[in-house]
Amino acid sequence: MNDSDHFATLGLEPSYDIERTELERSYLALQQLHHPDRAVGGSVGEQRAALERSAAINEAYRVLRDPVRRAEYLCKRSGIDLDSSDAVRGAPKMDQSFLLEMIEQREALQAADTQARRDAFREGVDTQLDQTLDAAVSELRRGAIPAAARALVRRRYLQRLLDEIDGAAA
Repeated sequence: MNDSDHFATLGLEPSYDIERTELERSYLALQQLHHPDRAVGGSVGEQRAALERSAAINEAYRVLRDPVRRAEYLCKRSGIDLDSSDAVRGAPKMDQSFLLEMIEQREALQAADTQARRDAFREGVDTQLDQTLDAAVSELRRGAIPAAARALVRRRYLQRLLDEIDGAAA
């Protein structure tokens, strides 16, 4: 088991397209095999190692079962870490039109002064979220990691906008 790579940790081939049943089966088998309770009575080092293995298995499963996290992780494996301080090192910069579009989206949200308008705006953002994930997955399948990363960054901006909509509704 390789703790540094989520796919290797779960014994899966690196790919966006993983079978949910295969992921579940691998996770459950490894969790049973490496459960920390199996190390009870062992040395402190053995108990710690069992906890670390179990944590690595849980983290790998948490990331790979979520379509967005899995896409982001595939970018990270290819050298583009969306969580780094450089945001998308290695990926082309977001263009001006995208940034202007995000400003316009934010202004449109602020102008949505009724619940009906906010609901309609939210529906549009939901659609864009789905479209950007679809675009990222398509780019990952083609091996175009920088383009996939760009789509995922766009999705993050849209998700923040959606969070603002939901926050305003609360």
